[in-house]
Amino acid sequence: LDEREAGYWHDFNEFKLALQSHVEERDGLVVNIEQTVRQLERLRRTNVYNDAFHIWFDGPFGTVNGFRLGRLPSVAVEWDEINAAWGMACLLLSTMAHSCKLAFKAYTLQPLGSFSKVMDARGNAYELYGPVNILSSHKYDRAMAGFLACLAEFAEFAAEQDARNGVEPPFELPYKIEGDKIDGRKIAFPFNRYERWTAALKIMLTDLKTCLAWLSNQG
Repeated sequence: LDEREAGYWHDFNEFKLALQSHVEERDGLVVNIEQTVRQLERLRRTNVYNDAFHIWFDGPFGTVNGFRLGRLPSVAVEWDEINAAWGMACLLLSTMAHSCKLAFKAYTLQPLGSFSKVMDARGNAYELYGPVNILSSHKYDRAMAGFLACLAEFAEFAAEQDARNGVEPPFELPYKIEGDKIDGRKIAFPFNRYERWTAALKIMLTDLKTCLAWLSNQG
């Protein structure tokens, strides 16, 4: 009887060890599957954004889906193309904020294709499209400054999320935004002095692309 009991407990302990090993293996597989699913979801989301909003560069110009943002004395980019680029950028940033459930405070984006607008907290709408003349330039400048403010708010949100999740170092824009300036360059429409404006728009798209990369890497 003692031998039978000893054998029983020996078999039971071996079964228990085998079961524990199986459970640990199963748990490991579940974790791997969950990580793979999250990675696939990130890749899917990244591909969706990149397919819909391809930010790149064409010499001195930043581009969105091939539309150049800015102009030079030697390259008179048509307003239709500039407006289309702004419309794409506006839609992208608005979509990114919606994905994060982020409500912008100072300004609200109104993506309307080539006729997009930016609205301030008092309900004043500013056209983010041209052509621009002396009478309308202040509205265009306010619209661009409003877009910059929204981009800065998204970057601040990303940094706060990273800090909350213990990510070191937290998110930071490659080009700092301060009011209507990015990397110290004023984004106001320059009237025939286009180089600095076009350069500011190019690095603004770099900041936008960096924010998009951060969003795509979130679980």
